Amino acid sequence: MADATVLQLIDYEEKFCHDSLNSFVLHQAKRRVVDTIGCAYGALDAPPVRIAREMAVSVNGAFSARVIGSLMRTTPELAAFANGVMLRYLDFNDSSLGGNRGGHPSDNLASVLAVAEAVGASGRDFLLALTLCYEIQCRIADSAPFNDKGWDQPVAGIIGVAVACGRLLKLNREQMEHAISLAIIPNFCSYQTRIGQISMWKGCAGANGGRQGVFAAVLASKGMTGPSDPINGKFGFWALTVGRPYDIEPFATSGDDFAIALSAMKKHPVRTFGQIMVDTALDLRKKIEGRDIATLRIRTFHASYKVKEIEWPESWSATTRETADHSLLFAVIVTLLDGQLTPDSYERERFLDKDVHDLIKRTKLELVEAFDKDYEQGIRNCVLEATTATGETVSSHLTVTPADIKRGPSDSDIEEKFGRLTEKALRSEQRRALLDVLWDLENVPNVALAVDRMVRLNP
Repeated sequence: MADATVLQLIDYEEKFCHDSLNSFVLHQAKRRVVDTIGCAYGALDAPPVRIAREMAVSVNGAFSARVIGSLMRTTPELAAFANGVMLRYLDFNDSSLGGNRGGHPSDNLASVLAVAEAVGASGRDFLLALTLCYEIQCRIADSAPFNDKGWDQPVAGIIGVAVACGRLLKLNREQMEHAISLAIIPNFCSYQTRIGQISMWKGCAGANGGRQGVFAAVLASKGMTGPSDPINGKFGFWALTVGRPYDIEPFATSGDDFAIALSAMKKHPVRTFGQIMVDTALDLRKKIEGRDIATLRIRTFHASYKVKEIEWPESWSATTRETADHSLLFAVIVTLLDGQLTPDSYERERFLDKDVHDLIKRTKLELVEAFDKDYEQGIRNCVLEATTATGETVSSHLTVTPADIKRGPSDSDIEEKFGRLTEKALRSEQRRALLDVLWDLENVPNVALAVDRMVRLNP
C-alpha cells in the first residue's frame, strides 16, 4: 500500500509501549475512564441508548463484548456502538483542547474497551490502547480544519480506533495498513450531523465511527484487504476532507504531553465553551435571580459562538434535547433561572418553557475583540451583565487559563460526578467496587473483571 502517512501511524504504534507512559499519564487515563463510565451510567435509559441496545443482538462465543448495564454479550462492534451512544448522550464526557475542535476523544473508549474485553487484554494494555487512540485522534484532528470543511470528528476518531484496536488484535504491519484503509475509505462523516435542530444522531456519530473502526480492525485480522493510498491518494482522506495534505501534529512519545492528559473534563452537561459560561452564570446568580433580570448581555469571544449561535439561529430556540445541549445561550439562561444546569434540565425539556424563551428574547450577545486575543493564548473570558427593571446593573466576569483547563477537576470531584450519575443505577457498595477496580486498572489482569462490575440495579 505504501501510503507514507499510514506508515507514519504504524511506525508510531509499533514504538508505543508501556514504558512510554509514566505514572502521571496512567493516572490521567484512569481519570478519563472513571469520568466517561459515569457518563454512560447517566444515560442508561435514554431513547437512543435503548435503540442501540435493541440493535445489539445477543451472541455466544469467546470473541464478544458486553453492554454496560445489562452485561448482555454481543459482537465487539455492536458493544462499541451501544456503549458509545450511552457514554456520549449527555454531552458530559471530555473534549479535545485542540484549535481545530478535535471533538470528544472519550467517545472511542467504548470501542477500545469492547475489543480489549473480546481478546482478554489486561487493564494496563487497555489503558495503553486508549492512550494511543486519544493521541492519534487528537493530533490528526488538530492538524487540519476538518469542521470548517464540513467534516465531523469521527473522520479522525475512526483512525485512532482502527490503530488502537489493531494493536489489541496484534495485527502485523500489513494487516494494520489494511485496517486503517478499511476504516477510512468507507466511512466519511459529515458535519451536517451538528447543524440546525440537532437530532439523536449527534450523540451517536462518534459511537458509529468507533463501531466502524472496530469492524475495520477485525476485518483486517481475518485477511480482508483495503484500498491503496487511503490517506494520500487522489481520492483519499486528505483530498476528500480538506483538499490537500497536512502534516500531522507531532505525537507524544514520553512525559506528560499525551493528549489523554490534556483533554478537558466537564463540570456541566453542555459543550466545552459552555463550561465557563455556566460558571459565570452561577457566579451572577449569587447576586441576582433569573426572574429579576429585565435584560441580559453576554460578552464572550468569537470562537465560542461563531458557528453554533450566530450562523445557526436554531440554538436560540431549541426544540430538541440535542440542540439545547449545544446551545450556550440555553445553558446560561436555565442556570440563571434554576440555579443549576444538570442532565435533568434537558430531560424536563426546560428548553421549551416560556420563562426560558422570554429571557432569551431579552438577551443580547457581544463578541469582544480583546477576548478573541486572549483566546489565541488559550485564555477564555465570559462576562454576564444583568439589568433589573429599576435599571440596576449587576455583572460577573470569569476567566479560565490553559493551566486551569489542564489541571481539570480533582479526583474527588470526578468521583462526586460519578456518584451523581450512577445514583439511580448502582447501590453505594456497587459504586465503590466499580470505582476501586477502575482506579486500579493498570493492575487488573483482565479488563473483563472491570466490565463484570458495570451492571445496574434491576437490569
